[in-house]
Amino acid sequence: MRLLQRALRRSGLPLAYSQGYNPRLRLVLALPLPLGVTAGREFGELYLTEIVDLDYFVSSLSAQLPAGLRLVGASAVAAESPSLASLVVANRYRARLKLSEGKLVKPALIESAAIKLMAKEEILMPRSGKKKKHISCTNVRPYIFELQLNLDQGADPVLVMLLKAGSDGGVSPFFLLHKLAECEPDSGSETWQWLVERESLYMISNGALVPLAEGV
Repeated sequence: MRLLQRALRRSGLPLAYSQGYNPRLRLVLALPLPLGVTAGREFGELYLTEIVDLDYFVSSLSAQLPAGLRLVGASAVAAESPSLASLVVANRYRARLKLSEGKLVKPALIESAAIKLMAKEEILMPRSGKKKKHISCTNVRPYIFELQLNLDQGADPVLVMLLKAGSDGGVSPFFLLHKLAECEPDSGSETWQWLVERESLYMISNGALVPLAEGV
């Protein structure tokens, strides 16, 4: 976020700031990225003080971004439009199993663990209260919309997870991977290491989940 903020300040664009003693750039991401997760495509909202040509906006900001970070597009919306954060209800992750040298993991064990996990009626995730003294548990089994293991010949196993997200609750992909390992405790699953990427965000459109890119 700080990298993006610095790039915006160098871009020369007419940026809008919040009011008050400590003005802040009015930039909001649709859904914060969990620590340790990479992403191929993220969405955010930026407020400007005047209308700017979209091609000019993209070129001005792109010129200030470092290698490896690319702005793929921009669109203009009315200020009174629903925020992106209010639209997001789910996100899809791809977790690739990182195999250490000399280690062999049987994909059938991961698949078995996934089946056992999805068969559970209750998966309790602890949540701390605001003062971190009271801890309650939430059943996040309904938050798992999809859990699928992809096995491409010659490639590392990839676990695809479509999980609930948003302001009214969600579940961490790392918590889910931890619970997955618990389903096969005798398989050496404590050594399973995953590289997690957020693939896309989702919203509800006409009663169905659709990628955020298609609905806004």
